[in-house]
Amino acid sequence: MDVWDPSLWLPRNISWDQVPAKTEDLIYPFYFALPFVFFRILWEGLVGIPASHLCGYNSGPLIPNALQHIFGGFTRNTRQKRILECFWRFSFYTFSWIYGLYVLWDKSWFWDVKNCWIDYPFHPIDQSIWWYYMLETSFYYSLLLGAFFDVRRSDFWELMTHHFVTIGLLSVSWTINFVRVGTLVLVSHDVSDIFLEGGKLVRYSGVHKTLTNICFVFFMSSWILTRLTYYPFVVIRSAIFEAANLIQPDYELYNPFQVPYVPRLIILLLAALLVLHIFWTVIIGRIVARTITEGEAADVRSDDEDEEEEQKVRQLRAAKTRTRKAD
Repeated sequence: MDVWDPSLWLPRNISWDQVPAKTEDLIYPFYFALPFVFFRILWEGLVGIPASHLCGYNSGPLIPNALQHIFGGFTRNTRQKRILECFWRFSFYTFSWIYGLYVLWDKSWFWDVKNCWIDYPFHPIDQSIWWYYMLETSFYYSLLLGAFFDVRRSDFWELMTHHFVTIGLLSVSWTINFVRVGTLVLVSHDVSDIFLEGGKLVRYSGVHKTLTNICFVFFMSSWILTRLTYYPFVVIRSAIFEAANLIQPDYELYNPFQVPYVPRLIILLLAALLVLHIFWTVIIGRIVARTITEGEAADVRSDDEDEEEEQKVRQLRAAKTRTRKAD
C-alpha cells in the first residue's frame, strides 16, 4: 500500500484532491527558516541593542555594539547575547499572539472547538491562516538552526524535543487539514511565552525585583489557564471524545488497526506536548519554591553562567545578613 494512500490519512471516501491544504506548501517553512535567522540577527542588532541601551542594560557605544553583534557577536556567550535572545523571542511571541488573535477572532472554531471537526476535511484556508501557519512553522525551524549558536540552557534536550514535536504536529496537521485545531494550539501556547520572556528581560535589569515577581505571576497564571487547563481539557478532550463522532462516527480511536492511522498520530503529538508541559510545570514549582525562600522569581531554565552569577549573588546576600546579625 502506498504511504500516501488517502485511506491511511483521511476519512473514508475522501481523496487528496478534496483537501484544501496542500502538502507541497510545507516546503515554504524550509525556505523561510534561514531568512528568519538572518532577520532575527538584524532585529537583535538594529532594534534589540538600541532598546537595551534605552533601558539601561548596556552602556557601551551603540553603533559598534550593534555592528559587532550582527557580524559575529551573535555567536558569543555573553550577558548581552542572552538578553537579545530573550528580546527576539519576546518580540516574535508578542507579534504571533496578536496576529493569531486578529486572524482567529471572527472564526467559529475559536469560540467553539467542535467547529474544528464539523464539515472536516473541507475547511477552506484563507490567506491569513496560511501565513499564520507557515510563519509559526518557519519560526520553529529557525529555533533548530539557532540552537547551533544560542546560549545552551539546562533543559536543552527538552526544548529540542518540543521544537521537533511542534514541527511534526504543524506539518502533519497541515497535511490532513487539521489546521483549525493547530491554530488553537498555537494561539493558546504563545501567550505564556510572552510573559516568560518578558519576565526574563525585566529580571536581567537586576533592579526591578517587584516587577519581576509581577511578570512571574502573570506567566504562571497564563501557563495554568492555557497549557494546563484550556489545552488538555478543551483541545485534547475534544480531539479524543468529539472529533471521531463528528467526522466519521464508526471510527474507533482506540483500535490501532482501523484506518485512517494518521489522526492517532495527531493525538500522540498533542499528548507529547502535554507531557512536556507537565515537565516544565515541575520546573515552575521549583521557581515558586525559590521565590518564597529568596523573595525573587528566578529562571530555573538557566545556563551555567547564569547559575554562577546567581550563586555569587546568594553568597553576597548571605554574607551581608551574617554581618548585620554580628553587628
